[in-house]
Amino acid sequence: MSTRRSILAASALAVSLSFGPAAYAQNRRMGGNRPKQQRPEKPAKPPKTPIDEFQRMSPDEQQKALERLPPAQRQKLQERLQQFNKLPAEQQRTLKTMYSRLNDLPKERQEGVRQSMNKFVQEPPERQQAMRDELKGMAAMSATDRSAHMSSPDFKSKFNKKEQDMVRDMSELLPPK
Repeated sequence: MSTRRSILAASALAVSLSFGPAAYAQNRRMGGNRPKQQRPEKPAKPPKTPIDEFQRMSPDEQQKALERLPPAQRQKLQERLQQFNKLPAEQQRTLKTMYSRLNDLPKERQEGVRQSMNKFVQEPPERQQAMRDELKGMAAMSATDRSAHMSSPDFKSKFNKKEQDMVRDMSELLPPK
């Protein structure tokens, strides 16, 4: 079961790689009303994900897991994993955090976001870039501001209904503000 989850996670990672990990900033949590502590900040540990589990497998275990996939899917996934491994550590952490956020959504929302991500990668490159830029700008907004922004005439004039839905769904993976 763990191997299957790892394969599914790697597949989700492959889709995530397609829509621009550089567009997302790492989530930093604020201390709330607590007084600031004097000890130095430790770097935030990324959440443990099935992607981590897959990467902790031995090369033989990874190969066996990949061999369970149809050849075309296996080839595509291996290419995406190679692409992921070439990314800087910060971008890898961001993608893992996004995957963790996706996993935290209710099952029906997870499916909606995955469908939007799959639609996204089928869009022409210039439209993908426009949506990436929009998501990047929305990353600094609060949830309330994001919602208001996506209801604005400016947003609606930039994107058709299908693109608006994709941006709305994928915005659920942005860091909370």
